[in-house]
Amino acid sequence: MDQIGMRELRHRLREYLARVEAGEGFEVTVFGRPVAQLRPVVGGRPTFSQLVAEGRLTPPLNPDTSVLPPAIAPSTGTSATAALLAERRGDQR
Repeated sequence: MDQIGMRELRHRLREYLARVEAGEGFEVTVFGRPVAQLRPVVGGRPTFSQLVAEGRLTPPLNPDTSVLPPAIAPSTGTSATAALLAERRGDQR
């Protein structure tokens, strides 16, 4: 694994990330002392089915989104944030 200094990594980050994406790995040094490893992610991000299999995600009971109620249109011209702030101040806007 090649070593790269923190300053060089900072100045050429895009280039090093492209090389990591291509499969290379690097050891990052600060003042010549190794402090981190920059390497490709193994396995990538988990998929929906992997998360369900691991018990980290519960699938929807009914995945058909066409039965959802329609979105409610805002009844006033004020934003939710403005309404909450007015409520905290006790305004009757």
